[in-house]
Parts: sequence; structure tokens; C-alpha cells
Amino acid sequence: MEHARVTNAQGLATFGTDAVSSTAYATEEILQALVGGGLLFLSASIPVALIITFLIVIVAISYRQVIYAYPQGGGVYNVAQANLNKTMALIGAASLMVDYVLTASVSVSAGVAALTSAVEPLFSHRVFIGFLVILFLTMINMRGVRESGKIFSYPTFGFIAVYALMFSYGIFRIASGTFPVAPLPPPSEHTGVLGIALLLKALSSGCTAMTGIEAVSNGVQAFKRPESENAAKTLMRMATILGVIFLGITFFAWYGNVRPSETETVISQIARALFGSGICYYIMQGITLVILTLAANTPFADFPRVASQLAKDGYLPRQFMNLGSKGVYHFGIAFLSISSTILLVAFNGATHALLPLYAVGVFLGFSISQAGMIRHWRKEPGNHARNIAINAIGFTATVIVLCITFWSKFSHGAWMLVPAIIAIVYLMRKIKAHYDFIDQQLKINGFARPVYEDKIMLVLISNLNEASLHAIAVAKSHRPKSLRVIHVAINESDIQIKQGKWDACLQKGLLPVEAILEIRYSEFRNITATALEYIKEMRAKWSKDALVVVIPEVIPAKWWQHFLHNQTAALIRLNIENDPDIDAEILDIPFKVRKQ
Repeated sequence: MEHARVTNAQGLATFGTDAVSSTAYATEEILQALVGGGLLFLSASIPVALIITFLIVIVAISYRQVIYAYPQGGGVYNVAQANLNKTMALIGAASLMVDYVLTASVSVSAGVAALTSAVEPLFSHRVFIGFLVILFLTMINMRGVRESGKIFSYPTFGFIAVYALMFSYGIFRIASGTFPVAPLPPPSEHTGVLGIALLLKALSSGCTAMTGIEAVSNGVQAFKRPESENAAKTLMRMATILGVIFLGITFFAWYGNVRPSETETVISQIARALFGSGICYYIMQGITLVILTLAANTPFADFPRVASQLAKDGYLPRQFMNLGSKGVYHFGIAFLSISSTILLVAFNGATHALLPLYAVGVFLGFSISQAGMIRHWRKEPGNHARNIAINAIGFTATVIVLCITFWSKFSHGAWMLVPAIIAIVYLMRKIKAHYDFIDQQLKINGFARPVYEDKIMLVLISNLNEASLHAIAVAKSHRPKSLRVIHVAINESDIQIKQGKWDACLQKGLLPVEAILEIRYSEFRNITATALEYIKEMRAKWSKDALVVVIPEVIPAKWWQHFLHNQTAALIRLNIENDPDIDAEILDIPFKVRKQ
């Protein structure tokens, strides 16, 4: 579907909003970690930011190589599967999926925080507002990647332009000596081991700025041809914008002695210091809100693609492979929407509580990808010493940050990622084993097939109406050896009523004369068990014939009306399918109800 592919500008908006928007809370996370150290450690935000920017460059260059080596997309999963082993590939895929779900939750909660910083009365409604944002993103992405890319291009480039203007105005205020500087915090006594711990914690916290860099490598096939070249250009532009904005925010926060607050974000404090509480301040907060909430669009674009790749390989349900008319994977989008909403509610919309899980998963995927690329270049013919060196540096850097992040965030919830990934990998292996088993069972083996003398039709009815009459007529058209109609009564008085109604329909010629009605009374009102007992009796009686259970099903005019009907038929069908003692075919006969 070439018409559904994105241009470079649309690709930056679609896959880059996550990375670019992370600058809105990365500096705040650094300051949150350093604030306990006082003036000395708040000053360390600049060198910490420079180290993180260097890491951004390393990781971006490394993923640029991934794009050219694996143009089919898939990121860490494809790299690890081709160069490491299945276990590492599944761990990478699990971390990537967790990362995407957390990206949606974190981005939405951070965007809502920007809103509540400007409009405090909305703070108590932040979870509901976050739910509405996720619902909006779901609806937009169901329209297709190209359509969402067009919609998200304007706020993405608007965010870049507004922040560029703020930085320019901030530099002007510094040059003119009018930049407002907050009072200095008291000096610190945190030195030695505790001081190093604070710096390492700040580094791991600030590395949230790097989240989303890998997104372009997972969505290469969404770009117009040549896919790899366009994706690589978009990645480097995204990394450049990310680094500049991140350094700019950190610099102004340092220069103005901005400290983190529970009620107001760092960006809000910078904007308020520069512009006061006028229209420019609200424009800043507004564009920050928009970009943060739209950052959740990156996982909506990438998660379904990664999930479809896993489904293709048999590690996820095959519904994830279904591609809609708009060129999107609807099942993957719906799954991501539900999962991110659950997380948002579970953590009460608190960005700071979600970030520890977020960063660890990101760097786990980074490290596995870099290790896979080192093995890739070593297998390729020719001299790839330069490429190996790039990925070796990337691997070393990401592993160090992973260890630091896991250590510093362990008590804040990072430990939860370990059992989560183990559980996801175990589940994917079980799904794969199931599909392999089914494929083996369905394989043509040349064995003799059972030969049935005739067929017996059993029609299950809850009442005698148009739906059941239609099902009986369809059953008769198969010319069975015997046509039985079974009704399970839960009241003794119901037996005579149903029999009388049956006799009346026979007299009017509405029923075939060969149809035999059998009514079973269920003393304990267990319709399913009574019906299954009857089916087993018929199976034993007609052991040489094919047994076909006919189940009428009323199809309401609207989808939501399905929930208003008893699900007994579905329960009986499920029990027949899972009962090893029942060898019977199931024939569903839909009866469509006209619109009201």
C-alpha cells in the first residue's frame, strides 16, 4: 500500500514525537535526583545532560546501522533473532512491548501534568483526562498511519518552533541581563559515596530523554521508498532535535536555579519566569501538553508492527497479523489502548511512578540490539571494523546505563520489570508451542479417514420461534437419517407448553413431520449439563453415523445488543468443543434480526 506510506516529515511526526517529547520531563527527572544535594549537585545537571546527549548520539548512530541492516523493521527482535538466539530475541521483544505500553501511559500522564500545572482544579481529574486522550489517539490511529502522520505533523513542528523561540528569547534575556534567577539553594554536605550515588541516580533518571530513539528502526516499512534511506535521515534529524531541546531546557533550568516542584513542572517554571503568566506562557504549556499527549502516538504506530512480526513467527495470537483497509493493525492498536489505560489507572496517572519501569526496559532493548549488531557485522563478509567499533561503544554505554538505572531505580519499582518480562517470554513460548502442536496435528499424514454411514442432526432450541424453525429447516435440508430437536426445560409446567406449541406448529405445516421433539427436564436448572448428557447419549446410540449439533443463534441489529442476550448457546458450543467424549460437528445457524 504505497499510498499509505509516510514522507520524512510525516515520519518524524509519527515516530519522533516520543523521543522529542521526552525532553519535557527528562530535565525534571535529573533535578529530582539532584535536588537533595543542594547547589553543588544542581550545578551537576549540565555535565549529566552532556553525558546523556553523547549517549543519544551513540545510540542514534547505532540504530542507523540497524535500519540499513534490517530494512524490514522489527528492531531489537529481528536483530537478536538473526544474530543471537531465540531467548534473547524474545527478551528483547518483551522489553520492547512493555516499553511501548509504558510510553503511551507516561506520555499521556506527563501531558496531563502539563495541563494541571496551568489549570490546578483539573488535577483531581487527571486519570479521566488521560483516558480521554488515549481514546482519541486510538480513534485517530485506526484511520491509518499516513492519516495520523498528517494530523500529528502540525503540533510536532509547532512544538519545535515554539521551543526554538523560547530559547532565542531566553538567550536574549541572558545577554541583556534581565533573565530572572531564583534564589540559590543552601550548600550541600553530600559528598563522597552519597554524592556519587546522587549523580548516578541523576544520570539514570535523565536517560529517559533517550526513550523512543529506536522507534524509527521498528517502522522502516512505513516510509516511502527508498525506505532505509528515508528512515535513516529521519532518525538523525530526530536525534539532533532531541539533543538540542534537551540541552536547552537543562541549561535554562540551571541558569535560573529552577528546582522541581510537586505542583508545577520545570518547563512551566522556565516559561513563567520568561513570559510571566500571560498568553505566551499558556502557549508554551499548551504546545507542551499537545506534544506530550501525542507522543503516545509513537507506540500506536510501532507496537502493532512489532506485534504483527511476533504473530507471524507464532509467538503472539494471529489476530495481531490482521491488516485493515487503512493499512493498520487494528488488533494491536486496541490491545495497546487497553493496556496503557490499565497502567494509567493503576498508577493513578503519576508520571514519576511510571518512569522507573520505563527506563530499564528501554536500555535492556538497546543493549540486546547492540550485541546483535556486533555479531551481525562479524558474520558479514569484508572488513567492518568501523561498524563493529560503533556498536561495541553503543553496547558498552547502554549496558552501563542499564546497570546504573536498574540499581538506582530498583526500590522505586524497576524490579517489577523482571517478573513481567519473564512472564511475557513464557507466555510467548507457550503460544508458539500451541501453534506448532496444532500445525503438527493438522499435517496430512495419509492415515485412513473415518467413514460414516449417514448423519444425525440434533437441533438445540430454547424456544419455538422463527430462529429455531429456520434452524430445523436448514437441518432437514441435509437429509439426515434422523432429525432430533432437543429442548431443556427448567420448569415442569414448561414441558406441556412447549409440547403443545410443537404440536400446533406441526398441524400448521411449519415443521417437518420427521422431526422428533425431545424435552429433558433439568431439576437443578443446569441447561448446559443436561444438553451435553443428551448429546453423549445420541453419540453412543448412533456411533456409526456423523453427529451434527445444530445451534440457532440470534444476531441482533447492533453489536452492543449481543450483551443483552443469554450466552447459553456459546457456553454449550464451548463445552462440546472441549469435551473429549463428544465426537460431533457443530453447525451454527444465524438468524439476523432486522434493524429497529
